[in-house]
Amino acid sequence: MSDWQGFSPLNDFTGPLLDNLKRHPKRIVFPEGEDVRVLRVSERFVNEQAGVPILLGRKEIIRRMAEMNGISLKFVRIIEPEKSSDLQMFCDRYERAEQMFGNGLPMNTREIVSEPVHFAAMMVLYGQADAIVAGNMKRVASVFRAVNKYRQDPVPTKPLFAISIVMVPEFAEKFGGRGIYFLADTGVTADPTVENMAYFAVETAKMARHMLGKSVRVAMLSASTDGSVPELAADRTRAATALARSVVEKECLDNEITVEGEIQIDAALSPDSYSVRVHRTSLLQPSDVWVFPTLDAADISKKLICMMPSVCNYGLILGGLLFPIAQLPRLTDEDRMFGTALVVGNEAIKFHLLYPQGVAPLY
Repeated sequence: MSDWQGFSPLNDFTGPLLDNLKRHPKRIVFPEGEDVRVLRVSERFVNEQAGVPILLGRKEIIRRMAEMNGISLKFVRIIEPEKSSDLQMFCDRYERAEQMFGNGLPMNTREIVSEPVHFAAMMVLYGQADAIVAGNMKRVASVFRAVNKYRQDPVPTKPLFAISIVMVPEFAEKFGGRGIYFLADTGVTADPTVENMAYFAVETAKMARHMLGKSVRVAMLSASTDGSVPELAADRTRAATALARSVVEKECLDNEITVEGEIQIDAALSPDSYSVRVHRTSLLQPSDVWVFPTLDAADISKKLICMMPSVCNYGLILGGLLFPIAQLPRLTDEDRMFGTALVVGNEAIKFHLLYPQGVAPLY
């Protein structure tokens, strides 16, 4: 694993992701390019031979910022959306899409599409880039509003959702495994339906399988395990578990994705708790994916975990869209930004290129 001055060392999660990108480099768009953190991350991305960063913003400002901070912009592409020769082509596509969905012809198409997140999305849709890392200088809601135009499926059962990836060394030491967990939904849907939860579970499991290169376990979390608290309204989680299992089976992924629920978090992590609460065969490895019953539960849990000093946190990775994109908080640091860029870069690599032999079944 490589190291880079000013950044934390790569870990068991980001190291393999970087190795993958060295074999399959990707073009990552940073819509908020006028940010010294983005410049440092871009410099490292180039030096690690992970791909080509594309920064949106004013060239003069970005170049001056780089010069003042001693940052190289070699092999870093800078685009000013308002001056781009592709802007009209992007506007035409945006208008066609709006009319196709019955929204009518927008009055200010040029203004909308020259907004950095929209412009970045159009670049990916036209094959000019592979993934997006946004939000470092914008409110979360503004990014969500923009990318909601680019959903894979506009039906209500398949909404935009957010995945947080956390690496917890203490959990790996105590419970086994690598200590890498994928949490959903940690940013969008306040009170998900049965269909929503099943969708989050299956799609997050696919991402975990893609990133980890192995079969994965999904825990549909609750304050009850298999009806252990009868007075608790866990019916929704139970129904979501059944639906997720049926989807996994229909997609012929049941050898690679196991969905368990409803289940309490200690049973999802600890082999000892699992054997007591579930009364089935022993848990061989902790669950890789945690699906929460509400956004409240997800947000509180994620923030508590991230207060542990050794925890590494990546994302939010947005799911249900036509392209890989991450939404970072405005207070993000460079380590998280670089790691998140590695995640969306890997998301853009075709599964069969990463794992030509597939992944081992889960027993």
